[in-house]
Amino acid sequence: MRLAEVLTSDHHTRYVVLDDQGSLVTPLVRYLKHLDQRGYALNTLRSYGISLMLFFEYLHQHNTDFQQVTLDTLAGFVSWLKWPYTSTKVIPSHPVAPARSARTINHILTAVANFYDYLWRVDEISGDLNAKTRAYLSPRARRYKGFLYHIAKDQPVEKHLLKQREPKKRPKTLTKACIEQLLAACCNQRDRLLLRLLYESGLRIGEALNLWLQDIDIPRRRIVVCDHGEAANGASLKTPSAERSVQISDELINFILDYVADAHAETVTTNHLFLKLSGPRAGQPLSYADVNDLFVRLRHRTGIDASAHLFRHTSLTHLAKAGWAPEYLRERAGHAQFQTTYQLYVHPSDEDLQEAWQQVEQRMQLPGEKHEHQ
Repeated sequence: MRLAEVLTSDHHTRYVVLDDQGSLVTPLVRYLKHLDQRGYALNTLRSYGISLMLFFEYLHQHNTDFQQVTLDTLAGFVSWLKWPYTSTKVIPSHPVAPARSARTINHILTAVANFYDYLWRVDEISGDLNAKTRAYLSPRARRYKGFLYHIAKDQPVEKHLLKQREPKKRPKTLTKACIEQLLAACCNQRDRLLLRLLYESGLRIGEALNLWLQDIDIPRRRIVVCDHGEAANGASLKTPSAERSVQISDELINFILDYVADAHAETVTTNHLFLKLSGPRAGQPLSYADVNDLFVRLRHRTGIDASAHLFRHTSLTHLAKAGWAPEYLRERAGHAQFQTTYQLYVHPSDEDLQEAWQQVEQRMQLPGEKHEHQ
């Protein structure tokens, strides 16, 4: 079973799932078409396609009809996702790490849950499968009391029975020294500009690849992030709420102007800002694959494991540490929800915690606790 790209009659890229014989998996094709009609981004369609392909592969291996799925089926699927071997007959002699992280498994389960919610609503299955994967506990079981807790304090707490516990990880960031090292390792003006723009603006890589020349507002020193529809390189905005204006420095404006003067010759027919520089498709819009290849090359040259998203996260984290209010960060990040911004970017580093502890260390000592060095 595999996910395949197809080109529609109006020259748009879409995804379908094919079985081992190369035939369309009709229920998944219909559902992906439904998501497309609802305006889901291309990357989201691809992610859902991969998740549901894995689920149908599991059903195929276990001779289970997709309309006869039970809670036990889903629990078995979770175990299958964790299993690191291609064969379930392998018995490891020592503990092994799961094949997928808890976060990835939860993402896959969300896609499956939404698929079955769709089947139930269009009357292709008789019962609401998702209702069987949830339990409702007493309000006293609520561990976290949010700002508006008093409004829903008497409501039962919903618990997802299959949801995997995700370990708390402090998000990674790059130091300015690492960023400068990566910039120095770039071999051309375009790559250096892309890295500078990602760090200073905090744009998502899809937003950067979707930039047109007219999106650079030179007099106001800003980038206008807007939806241009589906682009030839597959780049698009993540959500409608991502449309915004992002202020940038005079220095970055000058880097953009220098790059455009060199790269956008008269033979270039696209108005995308970032272009392929060589090969048979020189002058065409830069793609996600090109950016991934760039960071692979930079990792080989510098030993620094960076990515476009890490540049975005570093940018917004540095702004938070510089004192930016969360509401400003939310607007610059293009987040629909304030909580997303707060949870992702308002967090102390190890250095911050160490400095904060040193400020109160003396006051935390108990009487007679001072130790005299011999």
